[in-house]
Order: sequence, then structure tokens, then C-alpha cells
Amino acid sequence: MTVFLALACCGMTQLSDGVWRMHSRFRHAINLANQEGALLSFYRAGKGIGPGGFLFARGDFDRLLALPDSDFQLLKRGNQLRGARLQIAARRELLLTMAPGMPCFPDLAPYAVPTGLCGPLNQRQTDAVAVHLLKAGLTRWASGETPDWCGLVGLGPGLTPSGDDMLVGALAVLYTSHFRDLMRRRDLLPPPDQLARLTTSVSCSYLNSARNGCFSLPVLRLMRDLQRGRQATPAISRLTSFGHTSGADLLAGIVTALYWLTERG
Repeated sequence: MTVFLALACCGMTQLSDGVWRMHSRFRHAINLANQEGALLSFYRAGKGIGPGGFLFARGDFDRLLALPDSDFQLLKRGNQLRGARLQIAARRELLLTMAPGMPCFPDLAPYAVPTGLCGPLNQRQTDAVAVHLLKAGLTRWASGETPDWCGLVGLGPGLTPSGDDMLVGALAVLYTSHFRDLMRRRDLLPPPDQLARLTTSVSCSYLNSARNGCFSLPVLRLMRDLQRGRQATPAISRLTSFGHTSGADLLAGIVTALYWLTERG
């Protein structure tokens, strides 16, 4: 049996114990799924860690990436995974949750990277359909009504559609705001089984983590810089490098939610 000791893990208490199998693999991430369709991810160091998975040193990740799918039938118990040929544990557990404290607006003027639905990041179309849908849903939720996310969730191309990334960004802002306590009492998103019918399994994983206040490390770093009024250029640059438009879409959601809060007073 080969034992891998990850650099860190996070979100294991939110993922059920039991059998997890290979779902998909990419250059910087390997995804396992259980019978409910939830995802547990292995991340390659250097790209940050998401809200539910293990972070591996590059050499260890490359070794895992080279293994056949059959080796990835693993039994999860707490923070450990064990199979016929693999055993995985972590050196430490990270808590990837937001601290309270309103962030300032990020300076996006230097960033002409494209978003999926709103044009270039530094020239965002404030009248874009996705912006309207996001603000309308937030307003309904804040008023005690059930928001209809059918138009936004799953909107756009990619493994994590642009509309979903914008919604994750908005949730990150809400968890820093005076809506923080309300987020814990009144769900903003559809139940997980309904959400699974609207978008991809990978996107569901990020949205379900965000509903519980858990976000990827790159998102947390940016939000903390904005909360503290620090120079956020490195964090913004890092985030905009994610995916084809995913990082830019997250930022578009963050800015949209900040404007929505400002407009509400």
C-alpha cells in the first residue's frame, strides 16, 4: 500500500463518510465522487485549495495523476481515505471560512480579462442579463421570498458555468456583510438535489460549499485583502488566472454584490 501525506485538507466534515470513486482528472485537480454525486477533490500545490479536498505537493500530485482509475475506490473515514492500494491523510486541516467585515471595492481598472457573461472585467456590462438576474435573486432573498435561480445557475459555458461563479462570488460578499447571520438561517440557494439538476457536478460542489460559508483559498485571500484595505493586486491577478473565465466571473459576482449592498444602503 502507498501512503500519501497531503500538505493540508479542508471541508472533510461537510463530506459524508463512505466510498468515493474517480470522477474526473485534470492537470491540476483530481475529482472523486460518492453515490450522492458530491465531489471530493485533490489539488496540486501552486493553484490553491478548494473548499472540499486535499492539497498535495507537486510531486505527490503527479504520482497520483499517473495512477489508474481503479486505484481510486477509497473509503472515507473522517479526514482519511483508504483503499486497496492507497492510503491518504493530511498534515493539517484548514478552515476556509470568511471572517466578518465589509470588503472595499477591488480596483479592476487594469484587468481587461474577459468574463463569461459581462464583457471585459474592467468594462463590465452593468446591464447584462446575468447582473440583473443576480441582483433580482438577492433582492427576493433579502425580502424573505424564494429566489428563482433557474436563469442564472448553469448559465454560460464551462465546467463551472459563469453564472454559478458569479453566484459564488456574491455569496462570499454576503458572508462578510450584515447578512452573515441571515445566511446561516435562510438558505439562498435551492436544495442540493434541485441544484444538481441545474448545473454541473463540479459547480454544485463549489456552490454547496459556498452555501455553508466555505470558499477556495484564492477567494479567501482576495476577500481578506479587501477587508483590510491592503494592496489586492497579487490576489486579483491570481484569481483572474483561474480557468478560461472562472476567476473573472467570481470577481464580477463580488463586485455586483458589493454594488447591490451599496444600493440597499
